[in-house]
Amino acid sequence: MHVKVKLYFQLKEKVGSGEIEMELPEKASILNLKQELKSRYPQLNAHLKNVLVLMNQKIVLDDDLIKENAEISFLPPIGGG
Repeated sequence: MHVKVKLYFQLKEKVGSGEIEMELPEKASILNLKQELKSRYPQLNAHLKNVLVLMNQKIVLDDDLIKENAEISFLPPIGGG
């Protein structure tokens, strides 16, 4: 299945792009997508542990199944003061 992955802030910097087009097996979960991203981009390994994940602009969890042609956004925590 085809998905569009959007990366923000330091995730975008680590990969060198804010968008990635990917093909995943049917019934892939968010966790499966994270594992595939870590495999393709090892520099993301430490950064995918504490991210907010959105699928089509709705918050999802690791065990949620990905929908065909979904847009998956990874938002790292933002600190400030």
